[in-house]
Amino acid sequence: MGWAWRLVAVVVIAAGCTTGQPAGRGGAAVPDGAVQVRLTCATGNPDAPCAFDPAEVTVRVGGMVRWVNTDATFHTVTSSDRVEVRRPSGRFDGVLSAAGEEFTVTFSEPGRFPYYCRPHAEFMAGVVTVVAE
Repeated sequence: MGWAWRLVAVVVIAAGCTTGQPAGRGGAAVPDGAVQVRLTCATGNPDAPCAFDPAEVTVRVGGMVRWVNTDATFHTVTSSDRVEVRRPSGRFDGVLSAAGEEFTVTFSEPGRFPYYCRPHAEFMAGVVTVVAE
């Protein structure tokens, strides 16, 4: 991997995603209150060998979601307008190229925010639902 891929740790782009206070449910809570989603290629499913776990989470406005790469596989967390059509929407795009790397987004407005992994787009996708306080 080139240095640019390793340099990207956290990218937060407006359109509903900024910095703020944490709150949420659906994934494992971490000390700062973020909801955690694991990126794993240990699913045991040959048709979908990699996955976001959990694939769907819900947070309140101001809530954070942290994606953590749990293996040595290259992944992205790329926002999309729809899960069915996986094209980057520009809201957020994180690169996690090594085990232990993290990507965090704080959601500042209610809505449904689909995302996917670009290298594994055919089977690796999820949704963050943001609800009003």
